[in-house]
Amino acid sequence: MVDSPEQTLSSPWPDILELTLDGIAQGGEAVGRWQNRVVFAAGGIPGERVVVRLRERHESYARGDVIDVLLASADRVAPRLPGASHMPWQHIAFEAQQRLRRQILVDQLAKFAGIDPGVVDATTPASKPWEYRNNARLHCDGRRVGYYEADTRSIYELDHDPLLHPTLNEALAALHCALADEPDNAPPLEVTLRVSEAHGYCIAALRGRGDRRSLAVRWRARCPALAGVVFTVSPPHLMPPLGADTLVEELEDLTFLLRPTTFFQVNVAAATTLLNLIRAGLGEEAHGRLLDLYCGAGAFTLPLARNAVEVVGVEEYAGAVADAERSAAVNHISNVRFITGRAEAVLTDLSGEFDAVVLDPPRRGCHPRVVQALIGRAPRRIVYVSCHPATLARDLKSLINGGYTVVRATPVDLFPQTPHVESVVVLVRAGSE
Repeated sequence: MVDSPEQTLSSPWPDILELTLDGIAQGGEAVGRWQNRVVFAAGGIPGERVVVRLRERHESYARGDVIDVLLASADRVAPRLPGASHMPWQHIAFEAQQRLRRQILVDQLAKFAGIDPGVVDATTPASKPWEYRNNARLHCDGRRVGYYEADTRSIYELDHDPLLHPTLNEALAALHCALADEPDNAPPLEVTLRVSEAHGYCIAALRGRGDRRSLAVRWRARCPALAGVVFTVSPPHLMPPLGADTLVEELEDLTFLLRPTTFFQVNVAAATTLLNLIRAGLGEEAHGRLLDLYCGAGAFTLPLARNAVEVVGVEEYAGAVADAERSAAVNHISNVRFITGRAEAVLTDLSGEFDAVVLDPPRRGCHPRVVQALIGRAPRRIVYVSCHPATLARDLKSLINGGYTVVRATPVDLFPQTPHVESVVVLVRAGSE
């Protein structure tokens, strides 16, 4: 069980081993080495001496779980919900999580894009370490409700999630009660739950087979804060919503009209943090003509429009575009235009020049055609909002090769108690400063 130097690379992986952790991986696992082979240890913290039980073995690396801590880090804290895989960093002190987020971003940008760690700021912390999430996607199997365990379809059952806004926990508890009257053979169900932080009510979307209206009626009767439930059923047929079908949220004194399944930032404070970083990154170009790619429901598009000549938002999901257009109308914002389509396709035919571009792609990052089109259009500034350091680094390398320089990268803690690393990166075209 000891990682002694006498052992050789030809030794087979044991079931259990002892090692010192000295790094952190992008996925949030601590990293150690055994016989010069990498071990990813879930539940560990850099600097600790631990015992790990392996669950995945390869020639040059293995993955496992910490089952005993022989020498604990000063950053180790007691988890609030042991075993909950949706918050794998709950054993790490909040301040230490910020340092580790920056380290992950530094490592990925240096390794894959050759970016100097000196341009990476300290992590901007979340405003609250708990009760911050304004949305949740739950799964029901008969009378059980919770999240899927990591990398499985097994439900981790819970009636309270310390990451959720209190109103959502009220709705979760009421859903438990409503499910108690479901038949044993009730089909599986996906539940999307959203709260309006501005107005204190929530709405839900139910997705699954069969008529679930009776469940929704029982649920609403037990939860006064649940203003409405919408249905997506299979086979498809028209089922009107029960109560409200639109969430009204406020961001920077703007009103956003959102259907329950439309993406929005995890909380209003997070959206405000990102907006402030985007504005700072745009500099004087914020007053020009802007392109907002992967714009969703316009969370960045509409606030930026107040100081810009024009903002064009591009989003492939028609429902999000419809919500963005409704929100623009209710706020009387006329200098925005939304285009439904894939960014790589829209950029081919989009006319006119843009002073700056805002990117907020999904985890897979930008399509290569998007990066090449931006290099060809040569906006003076690009502000890249990323939720995945590795795909960010890949895209930045291409943009750097195309004539851009990274002048600042700021990691942001949007999801405390998880290893998720959001970041805002500012790129400037050579010769534009």
